[in-house]
Amino acid sequence: MLTIEDSTRIAASPEAIWRFLVDPTTFRTWWPGCLEATTADRKLLHEGSELRLLLAPSWIRLRVRARVEVAAPGKALIWVGHSAGLEGRHGFFLEERTGGMRVREQETLRGPTLPVLRLLRLDRATKRMFQENLKGLKRFAEQMV
Repeated sequence: MLTIEDSTRIAASPEAIWRFLVDPTTFRTWWPGCLEATTADRKLLHEGSELRLLLAPSWIRLRVRARVEVAAPGKALIWVGHSAGLEGRHGFFLEERTGGMRVREQETLRGPTLPVLRLLRLDRATKRMFQENLKGLKRFAEQMV
């Protein structure tokens, strides 16, 4: 098992941040490694949503099929996805802080291809992607203030 995470402070309301997290049509604006994001029902993410992503954390492109497990507005968005012989539990967690929110992005991976992921340094690339995701989310959410 491997867990990758990063966090940032965002000077915005939980509602402003949440709007970006649950709308896959915005992912490409703030998530540089996300090339495509769609849901089966073309609605905002909610518990039970089927999410399809095309991610490029590095030179490798990964197609991910996921199902949203938790969609607690302003608190947590968690989905479980599968790609390349791996199962990943991906989450965004929001915690109120003075002057805004702390947003944490976390991925826990398991599966038989985990050693290959490490060999290709995709764990490091994913960490860098999270840093860029959070910078983008911060930039867009703070513009809404």
